[in-house]
Amino acid sequence: MNKSKNILVTGGAGYIGSHIVELLVRTKANIIIIDNLITGHKKLINKKAIFINKDIKNKAALTKIINDYKINSIIHLAGSLNVSEAEKNKKKYYKNNVEGTLNLVKCCKNSSVTSIIFSSSCSIYGNVKGSVNEKKKPNPQGYYALTKYKAEEIIKKFSKKYNYKYGILRYFNVAGASPSGKIGEIETSHGHLIKNIAIQSLKKNQ
Repeated sequence: MNKSKNILVTGGAGYIGSHIVELLVRTKANIIIIDNLITGHKKLINKKAIFINKDIKNKAALTKIINDYKINSIIHLAGSLNVSEAEKNKKKYYKNNVEGTLNLVKCCKNSSVTSIIFSSSCSIYGNVKGSVNEKKKPNPQGYYALTKYKAEEIIKKFSKKYNYKYGILRYFNVAGASPSGKIGEIETSHGHLIKNIAIQSLKKNQ
């Protein structure tokens, strides 16, 4: 690899990940995508990035990728994301969202990683009336929210130990297509509020 920045995007074949990669490939950074394509889509993989079909639960493969590509920054978006499914299959969500994040963080030990950006969720605030800010105490209600909160805590806990900085993004409703028009919301397995509102608005009987 050359001396420019090497960025690893976990879940880079997903909706948010593919948008981020589309912007990153315009920079001088080398972009590496890890995605197991369970909820990601092959057609969303950016051809200007290096794609590796691996699962973040595979610690040996992750460690090798981080070391081989001399990763400096990780944008961590991989995980299970269906809120209703999380209540029915807690084991799956714990393994993917909590253990997967712990795996990723532990692979940063003695590596060149200096920063992690984590894709969390506004759901960690719980059912709140009115507005919230970052100082609002988390109060996760559902199991999906709990796994996201636990993942946040893992990233915070290991930051000093493994010497990396971190940023945590608690998204609300993510929506829209990319400026290029190449990427939009194509997932059909679960309900996305703004996508569903848009579909309903086009129907005669809304």
